[in-house]
Amino acid sequence: MSQVVIGTAGHIDHGKTALVKALTGTNTDRLAEEQARGMTIDLGFAFLTDDITIIDVPGHEKFIRNMVSGVSTIQIGLFVIAADDGVMPQTIEHLQILSLLKIPQGVIALTKTDLADEEWTNLVEDDIRQLCQGTFLEDAPIVRTSITDNSGIEELRKILLVQAEKVQDKDDRGFFRLQVDRSFIKTGFGTVVTGTVISGELKKGDEIQILPAEKTGRVRGLQSHGKTIDTVKLGDRAAVNVTGLDKSDLWRGAELVSSGWLKSTLQIIAHISIIPKTKWIIKSKQRIRIHVGTQELLARVLLTKKSLKAGESSNVLIQFETPAVVAMDDRFVIRSYSPLDTIGGGVVLDANPKDTVKSQKLWVKNLSVEPEKRYIQFIDREMNNPHTLNEWRKVFHVSNQNLKAFISNNKLRTTKGKPLIYSDNNLDKCKAIITKYLADFHENQPYQKFIKGEELKKKLNFNNNWFEFVLSELITKGEVRQVQSGYALVNYSVELSDKDQKNADIIEKLINSFNYEPLAINLIAEESTLPIKKVLELLHVLKGQEKVIDIAEGLWSNRLKVKEISDKLKQYFAKSDRLSVAYFKDMTGLTRKSAIPLLEYLDRQKITIRDGNERLQGEAL
Repeated sequence: MSQVVIGTAGHIDHGKTALVKALTGTNTDRLAEEQARGMTIDLGFAFLTDDITIIDVPGHEKFIRNMVSGVSTIQIGLFVIAADDGVMPQTIEHLQILSLLKIPQGVIALTKTDLADEEWTNLVEDDIRQLCQGTFLEDAPIVRTSITDNSGIEELRKILLVQAEKVQDKDDRGFFRLQVDRSFIKTGFGTVVTGTVISGELKKGDEIQILPAEKTGRVRGLQSHGKTIDTVKLGDRAAVNVTGLDKSDLWRGAELVSSGWLKSTLQIIAHISIIPKTKWIIKSKQRIRIHVGTQELLARVLLTKKSLKAGESSNVLIQFETPAVVAMDDRFVIRSYSPLDTIGGGVVLDANPKDTVKSQKLWVKNLSVEPEKRYIQFIDREMNNPHTLNEWRKVFHVSNQNLKAFISNNKLRTTKGKPLIYSDNNLDKCKAIITKYLADFHENQPYQKFIKGEELKKKLNFNNNWFEFVLSELITKGEVRQVQSGYALVNYSVELSDKDQKNADIIEKLINSFNYEPLAINLIAEESTLPIKKVLELLHVLKGQEKVIDIAEGLWSNRLKVKEISDKLKQYFAKSDRLSVAYFKDMTGLTRKSAIPLLEYLDRQKITIRDGNERLQGEAL
């Protein structure tokens, strides 16, 4: 059996701590103040067996914060109600909290039965059944107990053991998480923190990240159930001795996580529900308290409508006053700022919203509560920038196995090489974006044979791997063709008017007449008596026809003449190792002003390699 955590719940002075002691032999009131006052203030811990931990929580309304910290990781609720008092205010509030946190199962312990007669006890049982209708405790067993004569204690223990056997293994997210519920300094060891492992595993010697402090430490030692061990895993109650950190970094509410998996945040998108029969109404920008894991955080809630009343639910944006540590699908409890009342709960839909409040209003409103539908929404939103499996795991906070199952269930695909996850629908949309852009480009630049690949990628804002994949699909399907360093629609060709063809011929002859000398565009315009804009347009046509090349910004040469120079250089380097600028000028008949830009072009093409003021043979020659 995996580790199981049971948590008590119930009103103050209903005998929770005494019941835990009767079950385990451990007095969980560890603080002197608790023992003096006879009431639990903070969390207490005891072991029913080597595999079962009981967390004893305070019942007083002043310590609800501690209570929520204790029950945030439990799998079985031990709901305690005293027979002499019956249902009390914190009985109701604790049940609401357990329900909001979606605790899967529980047992009801009716304590102090020696202080009430049979008739009264029966009435209390009826009240309990009525209270629990529609909750996870609706069909839970009720066990009558008394610590005075130990009646019912053994029966309760057996029922808890049976329930523990039925506990389903928690879904392991595949990375380590422990929400700190205690931290202290131990002489000779240093900083120690305790908590329940809610995901993954941790080994002695591992590096660990501490949030929200954003610091790292190393695991010096581990204990579980009082035994020194080398590894703790999902479900374990663990004590972690961490080096390289101060106790001030590890308060209750801090979280130990595998490095790189979570980051602290000041806002989340969540789906919240207001409990039935409450008088509280939540309004937009209202200040509230959020209890998530072992954290208590002050926050403001931004609604997509004016207000939320009892029994209503909605997606919201929550903005924290201090950094929070959450993962997608974490559950939390909402309490009023003042006076302190439990008013609702929720689940995290987006742990790190990246957009501004204004731009993400529709995103907040439409985000699905159902995990797989929500994952699809995220993937669709990143249509132009698909992520890898591991990148999506760090967004969805799920295991590798579960994400692969999601991909299979939803017929998603992955690219080869660095595998990006995409849907056929998103691929079709991206293909349509590219073909539409190329069609518009051809219409607006009719004399340009193609658009450069880098320019196209920049305009579309696709990530590099995805851009290449979508284009390869379009080329394979015969919709797009690659032209030199760019792309064009497969059926597009440049067709000049008679007038423009005549002018293009004039420009080509002009460039040819200057032999090896590059021509500046303003000189071409002057000699041809054409506007610079028209000259540039026709030069790109000639470039697409592989008749001219731009050797530098605003400088153009005949392509064949540059090829002649390349051939001359090949013959030269067959006999010599180094080329001076002076010799290159003599070879081409160029002035230094014209020779230098041409040499720099040859360097970029790797025909030559600059070495000081000389050139060596390049790898492309």
